Amino acid sequence: MDDMATHMERERLERLLRGQADLMQEVHLLLGAEQKHDDVLRAAVMSSSGRQTVRLSRVDPDRVFHLDSIRALCVRYRLRFLPGGLFKGPVPNTAIRALRDLERIAEEPLTGFMVMAPSSRFKLCDSEVDPLLFVPLGNDRYYLVHKWGHDIARARAVLNWPLRDALTLAITVLVLGSMLGLLIPTAWVTTLPDAGFWGAHRVLAMFWSAMVAASFTVFGWFAFFGQFSSEAWNSRYFN
Repeated sequence: MDDMATHMERERLERLLRGQADLMQEVHLLLGAEQKHDDVLRAAVMSSSGRQTVRLSRVDPDRVFHLDSIRALCVRYRLRFLPGGLFKGPVPNTAIRALRDLERIAEEPLTGFMVMAPSSRFKLCDSEVDPLLFVPLGNDRYYLVHKWGHDIARARAVLNWPLRDALTLAITVLVLGSMLGLLIPTAWVTTLPDAGFWGAHRVLAMFWSAMVAASFTVFGWFAFFGQFSSEAWNSRYFN
């Protein structure tokens, strides 16, 4: 009798173990399928040409941005807005999860991925910061899927203000050149022993230093093929 009970317990335990093994196998298969789907999404982002549009059954209006707003932000912070196929670096799992959430409201496969990031994050044809992933909705509207990395520092807008366009660069050079003229000792700009700080000599010094600064800036800009943010925000080229 004891042998019979022991045999039955062993068979029952074996059935439980077989059932657990089958369950674990199903879990592994499911996880493998999920990982394969994540890899497909990641590959779609990294190979995107940004030319297709996506239809969504419903959208969060706070995540929809017009191209004009995107361009203004790129110019302000000196960023690029380019297809995902040019983006270099990994696409994090948080972005993939956001894409999977977006798939639930998409009426077709997600395509046309665009990325907003500094130029250093792209494989530019001529050649860590804050990428933002978008999908196009048509009519120059883009849906923000996910943002990773650190927040864009306001100091970036200040430091890159001179590079927005020709006018901002000219203003910066003239202001800095004039300030340099204020730092020149009076004895260096006039031979009059009783000359004060202010006078025609000081105006001439400020004008001279501003012109010198402008000359070096123009030479360096053309020598290194400088590009203003207003022109570079959607350019595939380094310069």
